Amino acid sequence: MGYKNNIDNKNKYLPKPTFILIIMNNMNYNPRRLFFNNPLRSVIQLLFVVIFVVIVRYFWGFAGAHYVCPWALAEVPVLMIKLKTRLFFIWGIIIGIAGIAVTLVYPRVFCGWICPLGTLFEFLGNCGQKIGIHSHRIPHWLNEKMRIFSFGIIIILLVLTYFKGLLICQFACPAFWLCAMWKLSIPIVAIGFLILWLLLSVRVKRGFCRYVCPYGGLTSLFVPLSHFAVKMNLELCNNCGLCNKACPMGIDLTGNITVRSEHCIACNDCIKYCPKQSLYWGKRRKN
Repeated sequence: MGYKNNIDNKNKYLPKPTFILIIMNNMNYNPRRLFFNNPLRSVIQLLFVVIFVVIVRYFWGFAGAHYVCPWALAEVPVLMIKLKTRLFFIWGIIIGIAGIAVTLVYPRVFCGWICPLGTLFEFLGNCGQKIGIHSHRIPHWLNEKMRIFSFGIIIILLVLTYFKGLLICQFACPAFWLCAMWKLSIPIVAIGFLILWLLLSVRVKRGFCRYVCPYGGLTSLFVPLSHFAVKMNLELCNNCGLCNKACPMGIDLTGNITVRSEHCIACNDCIKYCPKQSLYWGKRRKN
């Protein structure tokens, strides 16, 4: 069948890290930890959380959550057309474009490695898993179908933004209200959405990222175009299912030579947890 069975080449397409990062990358995945279950990714996630907090605290204030939000890539042009204004939230647009550009190489890297909200919701999901709330996992087929909610949210946000002439996303944005709650009175509607997103992510690891986040839905459209994908050597796989348990996005990896799910966030958790080393990064399409 021509499956790739050279384990030494399974990380051949990964960027060359420094000595410290090599050590961290070789540390085992540990699902029992609330955090640092994938040490390399966790450190990078924490680094971007710190950067985000510093920006919000010392430079742009609570509105900084909007200034660097990649969803500006879609919503700002709509407001510009409606209000006939100049370009604004430029950093958010730049980050949004960069996130899509990287997705064309590795799927949804921004979601899996950079987004502070993704880090928070993954941590909450780990807490839910620790206390047994995840005892009944969402079926894989339903998990994939429920992506449609994020597309519905994209349409609703863009339509309402145009007709109302406002940043409609701010009324339900967890990043904005988690930053602004110390300075502003939170509307009842915003409180309701914030509680909903937090509870969703405790019940379903990264539930907000899977089914709600508009930028996550937008980047998922480009995942089929990504150059690399997680691939499986079926000759090594023993169908133990540990890769499915490790995946924070609920993807069914078993039995697939190439993981094509648009949920994939290039987190590497499945690769690091596989006891048979049957998973690796490879070209999505071969000539």
